[in-house]
Amino acid sequence: MKNRRSFLATVASGGVGLALAKADPAAAQASPAPSPSGKRASAGAAAVAATMRRFDAGLSDDDLRTIAKAIDADNDAAKSLNPKKKRLKNDDAPVVRFAVPGGEL
Repeated sequence: MKNRRSFLATVASGGVGLALAKADPAAAQASPAPSPSGKRASAGAAAVAATMRRFDAGLSDDDLRTIAKAIDADNDAAKSLNPKKKRLKNDDAPVVRFAVPGGEL
């Protein structure tokens, strides 16, 4: 990834992709299903999944449960990226170097 913005866009599009893959049966066969777990989805994930009905009124309750579990699975995977919970400071950024090609100003 080039920067944080592209990383976040990639992560965010993963959840949308899961929702769209469920709507397309051909795509659903090609993509792996989230691992079934006995635990229920968190309240926050269920609330986010419920807002998906604004975009597709035909989503069933089972579809929303699948989306909510996928959101929780994505959150768990994101937590594994930063296990020490180290926070970035405002000045933690890549060095940006500006150069004028071909001469002086």
